[in-house]
Amino acid sequence: MNDRGTLTEASDGWRIRFERRLPHPPERVWRALSDPGQQGAWMPGVRIEPRVGGAVVYDFGDEGRADGEVLAVEQGKLLEHSWTWPDEPRAVVRWELRPDGDGTLLTLLHRPLRVEPARVYCVGWHAMLDALDVVLDGGTPADADYAALDALYQD
Repeated sequence: MNDRGTLTEASDGWRIRFERRLPHPPERVWRALSDPGQQGAWMPGVRIEPRVGGAVVYDFGDEGRADGEVLAVEQGKLLEHSWTWPDEPRAVVRWELRPDGDGTLLTLLHRPLRVEPARVYCVGWHAMLDALDVVLDGGTPADADYAALDALYQD
């Protein structure tokens, strides 16, 4: 499995998809995703209230802010929310967790999008998922190498 996300065109716009195998049980990954006390460790500036109708905020400071609302929750398995970035059409982000041996297969989908800023979003999601892996392993994420990640998504 490749850690790189994919960006594909569909009838309703562009879609981002990441699949990451994490060597931690789904319950642990779910807590990192859904517990507001843990979200900031790997998604600074992000708050997701894990209940249908809950508020979603991705505050990236000077880079901008996406707001949304939780649309679906299946405890330990699924979290889906809207994503509204200024001057962009509304999109949906879906986090799915599945047991995979002694770990978890995490799938992240973000759709529909315009091709720009979808490439930029790929870089951001990649950095966040890398940080999640570090936090789950008990570490503190280093600053992402955004230039290297940007180059990864230019082709």
